[in-house]
Amino acid sequence: MIRILDPILNSEWDQFLASIPDHSPFLESSWARVLNESYSYKPLYFAGSDSRQPCAIPLMEVNSILTGKRGVSIPFTDYCDPVAPNENCFSGMLQEILQYGREAGWKYLELRGGAGYLNGALPHRTYLRHVLKIHAGEKEQFSRIKSSTRRNIRTAQSSATRVAVSDLESDLREYYRLHCLTRKRHGVPPQPWGFFRAIHRNVISKGKGFTVLARLEGHTIAGAVYLHSGKKGIYKFGASDLQYQHLRANNLVMWEAIRWFSKNGVEELCFGRTEPENTGLLRFKAGWGAEESEISYYRYDLPSGSATTHPDAATPERFFHHVPVPVSRIFGSLLYKHIG
Repeated sequence: MIRILDPILNSEWDQFLASIPDHSPFLESSWARVLNESYSYKPLYFAGSDSRQPCAIPLMEVNSILTGKRGVSIPFTDYCDPVAPNENCFSGMLQEILQYGREAGWKYLELRGGAGYLNGALPHRTYLRHVLKIHAGEKEQFSRIKSSTRRNIRTAQSSATRVAVSDLESDLREYYRLHCLTRKRHGVPPQPWGFFRAIHRNVISKGKGFTVLARLEGHTIAGAVYLHSGKKGIYKFGASDLQYQHLRANNLVMWEAIRWFSKNGVEELCFGRTEPENTGLLRFKAGWGAEESEISYYRYDLPSGSATTHPDAATPERFFHHVPVPVSRIFGSLLYKHIG
């Protein structure tokens, strides 16, 4: 029997999730709260079982006057692999979701993962994911890092740069200042502060995440935001002040997070998704000894019932490169809920 659960209103989802060992932090009800509070997305978490094994595809319904109505698993999530013991269980649930979407008037359904169940179907988009196995011994972990990355860590350590792990909202806000500067440098608007505030309220303050900041002589020069659940951690956001790039503070921030995960029983750190053409970021992630794999996103056009591989429209990067940060933040607040 397939049920549709709302993890925000119904504790049954958390009980269901307890039967899924080592699940992703993105499956937690806390992440559903973040998306619902930030963008008013409607949670539709399809759950069932096959031979007493759990089967689930969590979705959010995005209903936008600008971009239409659709189901996404899950918006603003790097990946969300379906939970299914076999292909038959997955296929049955997928058909239920497609039927629900047709009746609800969705333009399309987007799955962010699930390649193992889809028999070579062509993806809508493909990204690269890096996952690092974390060991209990700090020396062993450090030895597995590539020499160039170890050298960058030592460069940061030899300066007056200091790093600290924090669960304070004030430190997350300080990270957000750098986040806005970094997004401007990349030519995209920042997510609204309300999104980060919801992350603090529902995730970080509940012991499910933290911020790491690097400071030099009173200035915050780099930072990152991490999520974790059980034995899995996720590097969700990273940012830095470009004028201090030569100090390699980003490397020290990452190393401090890895040390924290190692001390607290987290065994796997996912560095999130990366576009294949972003060679600089790919090199940074590979430098930690992480294993690379593909993440495929799949879209089903509901009116026609077929998969689609048409790429999304490009972000106008040149425009946002020149927009002042306060104005770019306004654009982010207005646009992100429609992007999903």
